Amino acid sequence: MQLAVARGHRWQSMLESGEAKSLREIATKEGIDNSYVSRMVNLTTLAPDIVAAILDDALPDHITLFDLAVDPPALWDEQWQRVL
Repeated sequence: MQLAVARGHRWQSMLESGEAKSLREIATKEGIDNSYVSRMVNLTTLAPDIVAAILDDALPDHITLFDLAVDPPALWDEQWQRVL
């Protein structure tokens, strides 16, 4: 899960810097599916304490990457409700 967060931030940085113009362009460069890139970029919107828990490998065992990366709530409190 740590690698997914790192990829998401890298790809978001590529978009912000203009290195890539779209998620599709990143997917093509990386040779992966566009939807995967989109889900990983979604991880950049996670609450900082959720990211810290990911980096510390401290999330509950039942939480999957799918739980966090697919349509995460915009509000951090709602993200935590999903995690708990």
